[in-house]
Amino acid sequence: MRIPRSFIDDLMTRVDIVDLIESYVSLRKTGQNYTALCPFHHEKTPSFTVSPDKQFFYCFGCGAHGTAIGFLIDHAQLNFVEAIQELASRVGMDVVYEQGTAPVSVAAFDDLYQVMAQAAHYYRQQLRLSPKAITYLKKRGITGEIARDFGLGYAPPAWDNLLKTLETNADMHSRLLKTGLIKQHQKGHYYDHFRDRIMFPIFDRRGRVIAFGGRTLSENTRIPKYLNSPETPLFQKSRELYGWSFAQKIKSTHGIIIVEGYMDVIALVQYAIPYVVAALGTATTREHVSLLFRRVSTLIFCFDGDTAGRNAAWKALNTVLPLLQAGRQVSFILLPQGDDPDNLIRLEGTDHFNQRIKQAIPLSEFFFNTLTQQVDITHIDGQARLVSIAKPLLMHLPDGPYRELMFQKLSDLTRVNLKNFTTLIHKDFKKNTNIQNRQRYPVEYYQSVRDLSAIEQAIVCLLHKPMLSVEYPHQKLAFLKQQDIKLLLNLIEFTRKNPTLTLGRICEHWRGTEYEQTINQLATQKPLFTETDINIDEEFRGAIKQLYKDYVTQRQAQLQEKIMDLTVEERQELSSLFQFMNN
Repeated sequence: MRIPRSFIDDLMTRVDIVDLIESYVSLRKTGQNYTALCPFHHEKTPSFTVSPDKQFFYCFGCGAHGTAIGFLIDHAQLNFVEAIQELASRVGMDVVYEQGTAPVSVAAFDDLYQVMAQAAHYYRQQLRLSPKAITYLKKRGITGEIARDFGLGYAPPAWDNLLKTLETNADMHSRLLKTGLIKQHQKGHYYDHFRDRIMFPIFDRRGRVIAFGGRTLSENTRIPKYLNSPETPLFQKSRELYGWSFAQKIKSTHGIIIVEGYMDVIALVQYAIPYVVAALGTATTREHVSLLFRRVSTLIFCFDGDTAGRNAAWKALNTVLPLLQAGRQVSFILLPQGDDPDNLIRLEGTDHFNQRIKQAIPLSEFFFNTLTQQVDITHIDGQARLVSIAKPLLMHLPDGPYRELMFQKLSDLTRVNLKNFTTLIHKDFKKNTNIQNRQRYPVEYYQSVRDLSAIEQAIVCLLHKPMLSVEYPHQKLAFLKQQDIKLLLNLIEFTRKNPTLTLGRICEHWRGTEYEQTINQLATQKPLFTETDINIDEEFRGAIKQLYKDYVTQRQAQLQEKIMDLTVEERQELSSLFQFMNN
């Protein structure tokens, strides 16, 4: 049930992102682009920009960005196939599917949602019939009202209860498989995915059941305590948050609290703290954070008071650093050892927990407290160590007052002159240009194309001016070992075939590939998006020149390693490489 990339490429040539977004948002012509109040966050001054030339939208306030397809997914809350079908219907196209697969219609997805709704209803019925499950929930302090509001249920212990109840024909059997509600044993028979578990339905932003989480009631320690639905056409865990369908309706002055588990969310809501969500069996992702920042400006992480919880908090800090644009705030509630939000709020009550929220530790304090515990800053060695571990992290912050203040704090702690950090940062970026395993971060923290590696510079330039690929040879670049060189070469080949490509079409061409995240991150270069202060041709020419120098350096090293066994041609090549470097 896949849509060919060629069809998506063709569709993107016919769609006008301005017409699409204007059907949802009132746009105003401003120069070559269009502006509006951002539909993804509350603002008084328009910072949402739509570019007809690039077929791309970008908000300079919250960082929301994407193509026409991305807009329908994020704003209209459609899934990918639904977005394709909506755009196709707008331009009078029939969706094409890959040979050998059945067409996927909106009705087909409706069928999957219907199956999930039927399963949720079945689990709720089984909860009423299970004294064991009811007793467990009562022991956990969950009221009947909160169980009803969250749609809690119970999956009986037998292997095929749900299968026997819902499977009425081959079509239903297929849908149960697609939604992950049943699985196939290696011997061929089918069985329920969830058995003897309290069931937590997971809702999407439109309130539809898209997956389940199950908490075992079994005493068998060999099976996982919590089990989630597998990823399906309806459910991608890195993009969904438990409780978000409820929390997004709350206008909170506190922001949103992020906790670890289902029971944490339910307990806080039960105790009148409804602005709370949890990640689903995964660490908090950039997609999660970006989604939340589109609705609120403040995030509060509240994880368990154990080593795993502290580690989760530190990972969350690293995730949010590149997204801390002006006006956004992040803080942390560090619970006592052995406590979690669920048991603590039941122990101390709403008022005490609200005090913890008010006293949440700002990110800056948590950051420096954590790092200074690892070194002895009363000695020069410790101060130098603090600089070495803090500076690379702070470089991920977007440019602005917050970043400057964080470096000022580091300067105060280590007695390194603040002006010297600018020199150190510049040297690090230059050094990182040729580091093969450079870690990836969202592009929000890059404030100038010159801060990127040569490969990233070239990619960014091609994204915004594809016709540049026609002018420069690139064959020898295939010998380079740097990260993302394959992406650059593929992008050059793709844009050479069609130099009139738009940014939006390029981004959609790489959707679903290993390069999707990199392309989307580099697409939002602010100077290039606004086409100010940057000479794209000059930047691209300089990047390619640097890459050829890298090629020469690497090729020289290869040849010199076998200097005693060079062929005549290789000796001539080595000589020409030396001449190139000396010119």
